[in-house]
Amino acid sequence: MDDPEIVQWIHEAQAGDRDAFEKLFTHYQDRVWRRALYRLGDHDEAYDLAQEVLLTCFRKIEQFRGESKFWTWLARIIDNHVKNRLAWMSRRGKGKTFSLNAPMGPEGEETFEFVLADAAPGPAREVENQEAMEVLNKNLQLLSADHREILLLRFADELSYEEISEAMNVSLGTVKSRINRARAELRTLMEDYLD
Repeated sequence: MDDPEIVQWIHEAQAGDRDAFEKLFTHYQDRVWRRALYRLGDHDEAYDLAQEVLLTCFRKIEQFRGESKFWTWLARIIDNHVKNRLAWMSRRGKGKTFSLNAPMGPEGEETFEFVLADAAPGPAREVENQEAMEVLNKNLQLLSADHREILLLRFADELSYEEISEAMNVSLGTVKSRINRARAELRTLMEDYLD
């Protein structure tokens, strides 16, 4: 389960201690934003959504029963907000404009980008990183939704196999086999780039 310090913050926050919730907020805010960014593909939308998620968490923290890790519970809240935000954006036609320079997906959809967390790369390294990320983004979009999601959970969200199993409500064996198949598929797609 969660670290004892996090469990203590949760109990104190559930009892109304705002300082304890602030500690939880500070501890998880980057992970919440990163998960939102990798699913929405837009920095500003991810920031707004992260704020909404943390407000929802603050209002509903007493509903957390400790049957799973706190991050698993919080990730479900994020995913629900992402689904709602994507539906809202779709209904309002948000994101219907496309960059002429953006890589295009299978049906003319603009693909989202990963953002490297490189502190201060030199110009040559920056070009290499950008090229690698463009290739990775393009090939991630070619994966099935299940394979793309499980790789994001494992490598972008840095969840353990157990946490992924819990988040996706599948067995540990299923998680391991899906990750292996997804990695193999991605490796095949990126073969030309990796050689």
